[in-house]
Amino acid sequence: MGYRVLIDENTSPTVADLLQDAGHDAIHVSRALEFGVSDAEIVEYARSRGAVVLTHDTDFLRPDVAVGVPILYYADDTLGPTTIVERVDELASFVPDSNDLPPVTNLGDWY
Repeated sequence: MGYRVLIDENTSPTVADLLQDAGHDAIHVSRALEFGVSDAEIVEYARSRGAVVLTHDTDFLRPDVAVGVPILYYADDTLGPTTIVERVDELASFVPDSNDLPPVTNLGDWY
């Protein structure tokens, strides 16, 4: 079983579809909530569903923003959806339970 993932609005909704195809329970913020919601609302939604947040937004790197929710972060905004999904899959193969993830995981380290 894969991760439960909430994809932030700065990441293509295609990533959610590809993660679903790869066996993860993934949904894009624009489908789960609405476009333009606050970071606090994203974190609360993820926390209430036991999800990790996948994002390119550096605001989520602040410890006071994403309390209790693992963040999957990628700094390289040139990564395509397939590459992002491959990195999440690679991470999940080494850390199968998202509860065992550190507060922030840099997907740039997973290639």
